[in-house]
Amino acid sequence: MHFSLESNPLGSVERFIVHAGDAELEILAGWGAGLNAWRIPVNGKILNLLYGYQDAETFRQIQADTNAGVCLSPFPGRTANAKWTWKGKSYQLENNVSWAPHALHGFLNCRAWKFKSFESNAQEAVLSLECEFYGDPAGYPFTYKITNDYAFSGNAFTVRSTVFNASSTSLPYAEGFHPYFSLGKKVDFLTLALPQCQKALLDSADIPTGEFEKESRFSGQSVLGETFINDYFAFDAETAERETVTLKDPENGYRLDVWQKTGKNLWRGIQIYTPPDRESIALEPMTSAPDVLNHHRELIEIPPQGSTSLLWGATFSV
Repeated sequence: MHFSLESNPLGSVERFIVHAGDAELEILAGWGAGLNAWRIPVNGKILNLLYGYQDAETFRQIQADTNAGVCLSPFPGRTANAKWTWKGKSYQLENNVSWAPHALHGFLNCRAWKFKSFESNAQEAVLSLECEFYGDPAGYPFTYKITNDYAFSGNAFTVRSTVFNASSTSLPYAEGFHPYFSLGKKVDFLTLALPQCQKALLDSADIPTGEFEKESRFSGQSVLGETFINDYFAFDAETAERETVTLKDPENGYRLDVWQKTGKNLWRGIQIYTPPDRESIALEPMTSAPDVLNHHRELIEIPPQGSTSLLWGATFSV
């Protein structure tokens, strides 16, 4: 298969398109290293498996509300009241949303990432992007560098995040990704299958209480219908090396598997959200439940000059 890399800005936002034959993976390096489109030929048509920004005007109008495709670092989801504590010290983050007093999705989701490299072989192409965070004295006084490697083979992609702690102290860290997936029709007609997991219970401010309940609704046997989801699901298996969430279209046999390499200091669950238009579904790998900077469950502590690596991916089949 022939692979190539195209640089094609989305308005003022740097955009790369990785070509694998007739398939394409589109990444917004200029905005959170976001997964913006995944176009693949199916039965003589082009199917876009990712909901993203089709043009600069759409990006301008809706990016603040969707965070579509972006990398969430160094914390995913909400941090309650934009405050948190670590090793006896308290920190104040920016309240960066208008609808609640919280901090949301870290610092890198709207930053420009730098091109590092592009390589390919007979099986896949790999685009590498990197971003450095130099610390915020009031909110997060830690310095780190993150490199994301996007490997693409046409009907599948993987994302490997490698985080290097450049601080002189340990780095409290968590991560998420915010892709919206689509199978070309409303999610009402699709099935969703989750591995054994538990749903995080929330308080009135949509912050996890620390309690969980067994999740049994999504076995993949029935269509989603009008079910609304906006929840974090923690995987049950402590020893499983890989967990997979499957989205299917029973009418035409389309199948999308979103998998994560799981374990201690790795991915530990998934946030799922069905937006109002129901044209897509957010399947968001996460290393912990939201508000991790306060509850510290599954918070990754990276030693000075140390690093950690996270791997997830998606595969389409018919």
